[in-house]
This record gives sequence, structure tokens and C-alpha cells, in this order.
Amino acid sequence: MQWKIVTDSGACIRSIKDISEEIEFEVVPLMLNIDDHAYEDNDQMDTQILINKMESGQKTGTACSSPESYAQRFKSSPNVLCFTLSSGVSGSYNAACLGRELALEKNPDAKIKIIDSRSAGAEIDLLISLAASIIKKENDFEAVVARIEKEQLNTNVNFLLESVDNLVKNGRLSKVVGNMIGLLNIRLIGKRSPEGTIELAQKARGHQKAIKKLWSEIKNNGFNGGKLIINHVLNPEASQELQSMILEEFPQAEISIIPSSGLCAFYAQRNGLIVGYQTK
Repeated sequence: MQWKIVTDSGACIRSIKDISEEIEFEVVPLMLNIDDHAYEDNDQMDTQILINKMESGQKTGTACSSPESYAQRFKSSPNVLCFTLSSGVSGSYNAACLGRELALEKNPDAKIKIIDSRSAGAEIDLLISLAASIIKKENDFEAVVARIEKEQLNTNVNFLLESVDNLVKNGRLSKVVGNMIGLLNIRLIGKRSPEGTIELAQKARGHQKAIKKLWSEIKNNGFNGGKLIINHVLNPEASQELQSMILEEFPQAEISIIPSSGLCAFYAQRNGLIVGYQTK
């Protein structure tokens, strides 16, 4: 393969639609820890079982893969793009950078770019999809990287969460915000900061108000009918409801619905939605 796209399981995408024969795609799994058990977040992960175990567990946490795991995946192609979970919430980016150095020691001529998504889930999925489209039209490594970095300036992500227990427990969200969510049917509409951390954008009481506020937040952030990806945690109904709202206003929008990875389910929790979208 001339090109390889690598990501960690902070992305939810597991295959690239209409992938070129010149592009290979691979996911590096993170580890999900519940009590005394560690689960590899691979394509065999059963989200329903994971959620049930989390909700009955006492202690939860996550861990990124080793630099060697990344280096192994980088060695099979001369041109590698690696998209990682935000460095603001995970060590995956640093592990991938160290993996790059290990890979270059054995193959100094390889071209390997590590891209900090500063995000999670659907926005990483969107960046991967855009990268695959760019590679089909452009074969120069530096030109592809420049195009991807330009595209990244015009993508965003929002979250709709019914529970934030794991985000708070693992230091990804403040206890002050966490104490608001889950009480009296309050939902969090989240956003990412420029540094890639999770912040409160809005809150709403009840599902209907929350889904409408989520859609309002997405529009206010600049979505005007381009590509949009919805990840869901055991909640296809809400995904389809949001999709219908979007298509009613922007019938030309390119929308994909992708079930969450284990890592995204771990933090978005039951019924959570993650929406990544273009803003131009």
C-alpha cells in the first residue's frame, strides 16, 4: 500500500467508504478498565455489555496503547497519516509521536504525520473521511498534510450527554458541571475547547429540548449543509431524529450515522451522541 491511515479507538469509524486500493486503514485499540478487568477496544467490543459492566462497576478508567503498537502499524507504508484522540484528554497523541520516532529509526525515509484531532469520535471520523478523499486527488505527502490541516480548521464537534459520571471520575470534566447533569432530567450539550478539552455549551431539561438545542448549537457553529457524522451509544432513534431535523433544513447534507467505539461509549455513556461536522 502506498498510503496508510491509522487512528486510535477514540475514533468510531471502522472502515472507510469507497476506500482507494492505495490506502490501508487500521485502528489502534485503547484499553478500557472496569474494576479488575481490562478490555481491548477492538471491533469485537459489545457496547451493550460494556455499558452494563460500567454501570455496575465501582472503578473505571482508560489507557492508551504503547508507542510500540503504533510503530508496528507505521512500518508497512511509505506514507502514513495518524489521527489521535485529543492530547487534551489522552496520552494517545504522545504515544503515537514516540511510535513515529521508533518507526523512523528503522526506516528513516518513511513519511509519518501524527495529527492531534483535539477531539474525539465523530470529528476524528470526519477528518479520516476527508483525508481519504484528499489522497484520491493528491499524491504528494506534504500537499496532502497541508490540505488536511486546512480542512481541520473548518470542522467541529458537539456532544449530547445524559450522564457524565466517567468524564468527572477521570478528570475530563469539572465536578461543578457534572453535578448539574443527570439531576431532574438535565442533559449536557457539550463542545470542545481549542485545546481539545470538553466544556459545557448549553444544558437542557428533557430529550426534546436537548436535541433541539444540540441542533441549534451545530448551526450556530457554522454548519451549512456539508458533511456531518453522528455517533451514538445504543441510541439509533435519537440519531435518526437529529438526522431528520438536519435534512429538513439542509436536504443536500451528507450525513453518516456510526455506532460509537468502546472508548466513546465509555465517556459519552448510555444514549450519548457525538456529532462531527464541517463548518464551511
